[in-house]
Amino acid sequence: MNKDYVIWIDVEDIFQYFENNARPSGIQRVVFEILHVIRQQAAQKPGIGRIVLTRRGKEEACLLSSVTFEELEALFSVRSEEKITPPRTTVAKKTRQNARSLMRSFRHTVIRRLESLPPELARPLLNIAVNQLRALQLLKRYARSKLHRQASTAVQPAPVAQPSPAYVAAHPEASPSPGDIFLILGAAWSEPDFGERLARLRKAFGVKPVLLVYDLIPAVRPEWCALSLICDFRHWLDTTLPQCGRLLAISHSTASSVEEYARKQRLTLQGPVQTIPIGSGFGPPRHAEGERPLGLPAKDSYVLFVSTLEARKNHLLAFRIWRRMVIDLPRDQVPTLVFAGRVGWLVSDLMQQLENTEWLRGKIRLLRDPSDDELAHLYDGCMFTLFPSLYEGWGLPVTESLVNGRPCVASNSTSIPEAGGPLTRYFDPEDFDDAYRVVRGTIEDRAGLKAWQEQVRTQFKPVPWEDSADAVLDACHAAYQSGGLS
Repeated sequence: MNKDYVIWIDVEDIFQYFENNARPSGIQRVVFEILHVIRQQAAQKPGIGRIVLTRRGKEEACLLSSVTFEELEALFSVRSEEKITPPRTTVAKKTRQNARSLMRSFRHTVIRRLESLPPELARPLLNIAVNQLRALQLLKRYARSKLHRQASTAVQPAPVAQPSPAYVAAHPEASPSPGDIFLILGAAWSEPDFGERLARLRKAFGVKPVLLVYDLIPAVRPEWCALSLICDFRHWLDTTLPQCGRLLAISHSTASSVEEYARKQRLTLQGPVQTIPIGSGFGPPRHAEGERPLGLPAKDSYVLFVSTLEARKNHLLAFRIWRRMVIDLPRDQVPTLVFAGRVGWLVSDLMQQLENTEWLRGKIRLLRDPSDDELAHLYDGCMFTLFPSLYEGWGLPVTESLVNGRPCVASNSTSIPEAGGPLTRYFDPEDFDDAYRVVRGTIEDRAGLKAWQEQVRTQFKPVPWEDSADAVLDACHAAYQSGGLS
């Protein structure tokens, strides 16, 4: 093979995510950081002709629709602002948007109601609901495609050549060529029939898929997920993994999970899962500038826990540790525990306990959806950060803490030690006494904590996102040179 090849990067999931969410989560931010530098890294590597961002085509016959890097940058720049100003829209377009929003809200409500039923009722009913939603989506695409064909026939009374069953819209660039790379970096499981679309892309264009996997939580630890997500995620895994000539993972822990899952499900992988380095933090380190925002606790008076409140992140363990500390220690020796994030799922019991104890009479606080400026000041003023998560694909809050010069006390579960390295202190999240000992010991040893803070500030070496992009590009090149799947 001596011709230049093109890397087609699927970003459909990012646009879908922002239809329902105001700010990016970890996966979207990882993808953005890699895409932000991938073109400059690709320019240094021989063989790569172009990099093209793609979405799913709006019509059934159109498998791909090109997106510019500028469109993606604009999407993130708007979503990263503290206040979002909606663009001007026509009344008709606004009505359609409101209708879609109401329908999504209705579906969400129905699913949540079903999930609240006893498990023996919830599981079969949810499976039926999810399958019906998937069928409706497929029917809508079929109907749109049929209407488009009918409209084209009405406009053209004379016989005309039928369009190709698969083409790229929005740009006059050539369609993918056999051997080109189709790179999947994001949360593709959000597209119910992604595996089926990938099969059609391979058949139509002969592309070679390369997939980055973050974690297998819905498949291997379903107790922390909505039943609807479990169903969709497992379908995505089973229909997508076998089609990919190269599988990448963000940690050794995730790579092992993928290979173990494939063995249990008897899925044939084309080779071992390759771990790539993950950049440290998002953008440059946060610097607390100007006056400290009103409402934040005083500097050096609190421990910071940055995460969405959900069962897997183990805020309940943090609550239990602080509850015991306010019993064992004088109140003025117990720092405030600050939860920074939004309230997620499967935490209703925790929220009730916090309310019943008046948030331990103020020793625990919740700062919902802090802005970037507030987060900068929160990191700048905390004693250390806490991350007791039970399961992670990587552990972004740990590396972000280190990037911002703050030590982290974290769980030793799954991939978290890979993220935290030797500069982080660990405990067993399943062992309350061990966790309590490590956290309390860190709080009481102020001299040791000060030395640890200085150690993190001077010794931590962040991983640049260019390293992540290089590893992805090298995997794409290996897939291009291989004689495997296409």
